[in-house]
Amino acid sequence: MSDCLDDDAPPSAKLVVKVLEYSDEPLTQQQISERTRLSPRTVRSSIKRLKDQGVIDERVYIPDARKQLYALTDSVQECLQAGESAAESAEAV
Repeated sequence: MSDCLDDDAPPSAKLVVKVLEYSDEPLTQQQISERTRLSPRTVRSSIKRLKDQGVIDERVYIPDARKQLYALTDSVQECLQAGESAAESAEAV
């Protein structure tokens, strides 16, 4: 994962990325907060940092336009999958 994220990313931001990586669908800030058990303020800060770095995309949540949905960008998703494939290959050796 470190190849896909900034080296100085805080653990909370890395946790947000992991939750989004394993989610089958984009999540709201509240859903991320519930799944990570991080405070809403910490999640908001992590989301802002990750958006600024181009790690996550933000979309409007149609049922409630006041909320946003967050998902990993395609490039980060591919990077994480490539890292998993490399780890599995190393384990097979």
